Amino acid sequence: MKFEIITPQGIILETEADEIEIPAKLGYVGVLEGHTPFFAMLGMGELWYRTGTLKKSLFVQGGYFDVQPHSVSVLSEEALDPEEVDYDEIEEKKKEQDELMQKGIKGEISAEEFHKALFLSKKYEIILSLRPK
Repeated sequence: MKFEIITPQGIILETEADEIEIPAKLGYVGVLEGHTPFFAMLGMGELWYRTGTLKKSLFVQGGYFDVQPHSVSVLSEEALDPEEVDYDEIEEKKKEQDELMQKGIKGEISAEEFHKALFLSKKYEIILSLRPK
């Protein structure tokens, strides 16, 4: 089936896929050729697709996806290829957010700042989990 990922920067992936797993807002969705059409909100997490025996993962966050019987289009606010990530930088950013969360637990920052740090820490944790082995 045709598979594409589009971000505000443009089309970042156009390929054929045999199987796709997408992080929807309420959980992961598996898609095979001939799937019933639907449209859903994209969550934050690992999106993977398989073509033959080749499986590839990406990090995606925010947006929507459209499933048709012979195509899947993902409209994402952000998509990262794990092979192009600076993991040292991501580890440092995660550490900064974890420190902010500790301040939030102590009441030293606002609830809004705490929730932002929690969200970013989770985002960086997911990206780090996709580090190529």
